[in-house]
Amino acid sequence: MSLSTALGAALSGLNVAQSGIDVTARNIANVGTPGYTRKVPNQVNALAGAEGIGVRREAAQRQIDEFLQQQLRVASAGAASLNVKSSMLGRVDALFGTPDSNASIAGSISALATALQELAGNPEQPAARQALLNQAGNFAAQLNTMSQTVQDMRLEAERNIAHAVEAANGLLKTIAEVNNQISQRQASNQPVGDLQDKRDMAIDELSRLMDVKVNNRDDGTVTIFTSGGQLLLDRTPVELSFNEQTQIDATSSLANGGAGTITLSAGTTSVDLLAAGAIRSGAIAGYVEMRDTVLTQAQAQLDELAAQLALALSEETVPGEAAVDGAAEGFEIDTAALLPGNSMTLSYTVNGVPATVTIVRVEDPATLPLTNAATANPNDTVVGVNFNQPMADIVTALQAALPPEVVVSNPGGETIRFLDDGAGATSDINGLSALVTPADLADGTTGMALFVDGPNGKIFSNSLDNPPQKTGFASRIQVNPAVIADDTLLVAYDADVPLGDAARAHDLIDRLTGRSRYFAPQSGLGGTASPFNGTIDSFARRLVSFQSSQAANAQRDAEAQQVVSASLQDRFDAQTGVNIDDEMSNLLLLQNAYSANARVITTVKQLFDVLMSIGR
Repeated sequence: MSLSTALGAALSGLNVAQSGIDVTARNIANVGTPGYTRKVPNQVNALAGAEGIGVRREAAQRQIDEFLQQQLRVASAGAASLNVKSSMLGRVDALFGTPDSNASIAGSISALATALQELAGNPEQPAARQALLNQAGNFAAQLNTMSQTVQDMRLEAERNIAHAVEAANGLLKTIAEVNNQISQRQASNQPVGDLQDKRDMAIDELSRLMDVKVNNRDDGTVTIFTSGGQLLLDRTPVELSFNEQTQIDATSSLANGGAGTITLSAGTTSVDLLAAGAIRSGAIAGYVEMRDTVLTQAQAQLDELAAQLALALSEETVPGEAAVDGAAEGFEIDTAALLPGNSMTLSYTVNGVPATVTIVRVEDPATLPLTNAATANPNDTVVGVNFNQPMADIVTALQAALPPEVVVSNPGGETIRFLDDGAGATSDINGLSALVTPADLADGTTGMALFVDGPNGKIFSNSLDNPPQKTGFASRIQVNPAVIADDTLLVAYDADVPLGDAARAHDLIDRLTGRSRYFAPQSGLGGTASPFNGTIDSFARRLVSFQSSQAANAQRDAEAQQVVSASLQDRFDAQTGVNIDDEMSNLLLLQNAYSANARVITTVKQLFDVLMSIGR
């Protein structure tokens, strides 16, 4: 080997050793830096002796397990979604209170029952009547506050979605810019490891906002999709937009435009990502689920409690009267007292098959037809009828909804009659009654509209007209202002009832704590076929337990997912992270190689000096 060749090999070895030292030093300096991936020089061949002592290496390369990296991103998205849910459900749980707390809604119902019992023991005492009104007012205010808090949390989720979408747009732009830099550097055979780290950190952050899939290209760039298959980034990023709403109430939903949605725009293409179900995990999905599902269910629970409380204390059953027309027999009932949402229950048998039909009064034909879910009773068939039309048309609508063997007619006024088929003897009318919510507080019945819809004293009749009266009722429930003005109405259910009469108080206690009712399955308790059936008091206690269970489950899920994420992170770090012992060992080898090559250069220089002296 000539001296020139030896010198060239030594210089090359010196440069490569220096490069290796730089890479190793950078690895050590970035210990613990989030997103930093260990770099290793790509070994080509070992050189020794006159060709240079050490290891000749090319530009630093990253060692990445792409499958493990994708698993980690999926787990991170899941953890972000569950953390959002756990955090917000914990707040909902605190809002509903603990099962043994007097401050919970269940505790407030119990306090209301206690106040009624005290009234029953001392109906003539103004203090007992005022104590009941105070407790009723406190409970109504509690429901109002809880409802407002739930809607505030929905609005908070709306704002967080907006911020997350803005952040996602920024991250996609960053990834696209780094993509281009990597492509340019790789084409000119320049190192790209640090740029890949920067891009990975942006993708990792994006994956915590929304679930993404990453595909690598041969030119070093990546494409990004949602897990639902929507393209987010090719050569250029798409634009995500969110029509953030500044106000949200119980009627606001994604379906009616009252809550914002995320739109993907790419050229002339526009996709509603929420409608398409394209975002399934990540913080965005967590906030969407809270806004549109979890918190709306919490509102539905409050509304159901408020509605059933108002109805339980006020509604009265009016029996139908026997009616005969020739050979036909049945029942008739005056419908003048029916308010929107009030109903009639008709029982009949046709050809030996019994049936029960609930006929609900509506005044907005756009709400028709009603489904059987309009009532919580799983054993009836629901028929909605528009009463805002002439009686002849009401009768026609009823006849169309019932079998021909059940004959409907209007004998006069607002009375509706249901008869069997007479001589045909194939049908029987077994019973007829109406469930009404009277506004009169002294009509001779012991029930009363203690709670009403809003400060103007509107009777709550559970109207199904758009928007349904129950929607958001918890935010509007108030103590009847007529009772506040005259608290003797808590006792005097008729003109001649003395103030010492406890009949109304006893009846209200029974309605609150003794009589079972069906509760709508939309509350999350029970299903359509087996809805929750119990007292107002037991329903309130179940709601508190339900929210406590939901919060505990969400916390466990979040903790379990965090364990999965941490395990994957540890595995990923073990493969790609920096080990100080290894790096220090490499540093010593590289320093020795650098010194050895330096000595070769020194020796070659000395040989050249000898040769030059001989030539002189």
